[in-house]
Amino acid sequence: MFFLFVRPESEFIEKIVGDVLEKLHAMSSSHTTAGLFGIDVRVSKVESLLNMESPDVLIVGIWGMGGIGKTTIAEAVCNNVRSQFERIFFANFRQQSDMRRKFLKRLFGQETLNTMGSLSFRDSFVRDRLRRIKVFIVLDDVDDLIRFEEWKDLLDGRNSSFGPGSKVLITSRDKQVLSNVVDETYEVEGLNDEEAIQLFSSKALKNCSPTIDQRHLIKKIVRHVQGNPLALIVLVSSLYGKNIKEWRSALNKLAQHPRIEMALRISYDGLDSEQKSIFLDIAHFFIGQVQYVATGILDCLYGRSVNFDISTLIDKCLITTNKFDKRLEMHDLLREMAFNIVRAESDFPGERSRLCHPPDVGQVLEENKVKATAINCRSCICSKVDVFE
Repeated sequence: MFFLFVRPESEFIEKIVGDVLEKLHAMSSSHTTAGLFGIDVRVSKVESLLNMESPDVLIVGIWGMGGIGKTTIAEAVCNNVRSQFERIFFANFRQQSDMRRKFLKRLFGQETLNTMGSLSFRDSFVRDRLRRIKVFIVLDDVDDLIRFEEWKDLLDGRNSSFGPGSKVLITSRDKQVLSNVVDETYEVEGLNDEEAIQLFSSKALKNCSPTIDQRHLIKKIVRHVQGNPLALIVLVSSLYGKNIKEWRSALNKLAQHPRIEMALRISYDGLDSEQKSIFLDIAHFFIGQVQYVATGILDCLYGRSVNFDISTLIDKCLITTNKFDKRLEMHDLLREMAFNIVRAESDFPGERSRLCHPPDVGQVLEENKVKATAINCRSCICSKVDVFE
């Protein structure tokens, strides 16, 4: 006697719908990188690290500051390689909840999940199924180490968890998230001047030739955004048809734009209170200072070693160090964000925690609202400004 097992009609329909949606997504997404100059080079570098021809299960991290293009690169890679995999899973770690269930639904189908009940990555049924298929997984914008822990269980046993040739991409603005998980990390490079100018001209001028005044301001804008594509796109989207005065005004307010501010503040908001304070100190007083000198002064001010905190700020792309002489550096937009955070403490400069702009310092000194005190320590003498109530 023979038995014919027929899968439920709903499963076939769900599979057909899923395949159609994937194809439609691929078609629509092919236009998402149009006009993003320089992205092809960056996508090629990530694909090279993934080594698509290799049967090895590889995990690659994409690391960089907010707005630098991590998600765009991951999407482009995903669209380029989706035909080579049996299953594709792309999820924004920050915005989506219950990602494990969404992943398992993509893997087994809703009906199977309803039948099996709650499943975890440790279940042999899940592992056995995963080992049989070639998957491409993108975990985008990972920043929560606690939520990431259940995925680490799966990724740590990558060779016994996934079918041969499976690949995983993880994007994060925190290098610590990627440590001990990925095989390789790609640090996203900002747009170079030529790419930035091409992008600016295509969006703000619709490829028309700029005037002499516009050329001068375009170079200034490019220097200011320092290769950050999101900042450049947000700025140029509002400049088409505007005059030079309006261009300058928009540039001065760039760091306060809601999309830019949100992208930049995420890493800052994830710091503890002392790390936030150290970040603001560096932004106001230590840019261009040799790292060990700045660290020594901050050790005095905080009464402890701040080496771990400095390392955290670097891992979160909030500060960098010059490769030649280890001087502290910071993206102009991040520094503007720091200035805005301090300005928001009070409308009156004398009531703010830090002062660095000469007009503000002059106003406070003229009104005689500060006193200087000295902090003596073994390695240095630091000065701190206390503000009168």
